Amino acid sequence: MDNKKVEKKIGGGKITGIIIRAAVITGSAFMIYWYLDSGFIAFGSVMGILIFTATAGCAVFLEPLKHLIGKIRKTKAGKAALTIFFILVGLFVIYAGTALGLMIYGSKNPPEDNATVVVLGCQVKGTVPSHTLRMRLDAAYDYLTAKPEAKAVLSGGKGDNEHISEAECMYNYLTEKGISPDRLYLEDRSTNTNENISFSEDVIKKNGLNENIAIVTDWYHEYRASIICKRLGYHCGAVSADTPRYLTAHLVTREIFALANEIIFR
Repeated sequence: MDNKKVEKKIGGGKITGIIIRAAVITGSAFMIYWYLDSGFIAFGSVMGILIFTATAGCAVFLEPLKHLIGKIRKTKAGKAALTIFFILVGLFVIYAGTALGLMIYGSKNPPEDNATVVVLGCQVKGTVPSHTLRMRLDAAYDYLTAKPEAKAVLSGGKGDNEHISEAECMYNYLTEKGISPDRLYLEDRSTNTNENISFSEDVIKKNGLNENIAIVTDWYHEYRASIICKRLGYHCGAVSADTPRYLTAHLVTREIFALANEIIFR
């Protein structure tokens, strides 16, 4: 191979590398903006910002980073530490991708006809539903309208900054839209997803409701909810609500970690 061909090959490789690095930096910057746009300084957004800041930093400082890695690899301890680090990063990437796939899969699982709807609560702003809760309630309304024999358990307690319980807020919203009160049952003690479903189980048994369940929640939340239902011995399907776009990155990131916690520690 003559010198011109070698120089062309090297030049092409450099251009490809620059394009890839620019794409990584641009994509990371977009994701960081998406997390910031949620307006939440919480676990999901903080973890997401840290992950994509680190990703962008690696792309920006690639050459110094390669030099540092080369120095670390010169010792056995350093080489072992790097191997462990890259294995852990690889496993996390594989897990995150698998978790996202399972979330999508869980959101596509249809419920049985006239299943008992269990609406999982979400933030109430004073006495009115937040954007996310309203979208869940609209999904529940559509299902209850299409299945006139179905009944619903509205599950959610009262948070510190809420004037009424999430269950009462949901009841008010659905009855105002025309759902008959005698189709709605309130569970107003729960504070998390496990309690939502466990306490709703008590309401279902006490009132002799259909034990086939239709979980109404955001699409990304359906798979974890289904794990809890199956642990309690219930068959469940998904009635998935849309998630506000500006919140999606924050909430999906949080759910990736919450799902791991559910599988490993529950």
